[in-house]
Amino acid sequence: MIKFLAYACFIGSFLAFGFGTLGLFRFPDAYTRMHAVGMGDTLGVGLAGLGLLLLSPDWTVRLKLVFILLLFWLINPAMTHLVAKAGLIHGVRPAKDTKLRKG
Repeated sequence: MIKFLAYACFIGSFLAFGFGTLGLFRFPDAYTRMHAVGMGDTLGVGLAGLGLLLLSPDWTVRLKLVFILLLFWLINPAMTHLVAKAGLIHGVRPAKDTKLRKG
């Protein structure tokens, strides 16, 4: 049963990475593309890490995996936000149909 859950996590990870890549090619501007890739990466790495956690034989390996996942979950969204903010500051405009929130 644990192997089945781990493999389901790996398949979900593959789908998350695939949908993120699809969004990279299909969305109209840099910001929506960055959002798709950032969300796909975060979910994909989380599911892959969960699958590896289920299959890991030792608690030290599990602890290292949890530490790596926490680091990735903190760094990836923050870096995506910083890159988008830098693009906005330097004048990269979203597509005309994209609605911007003020604030």
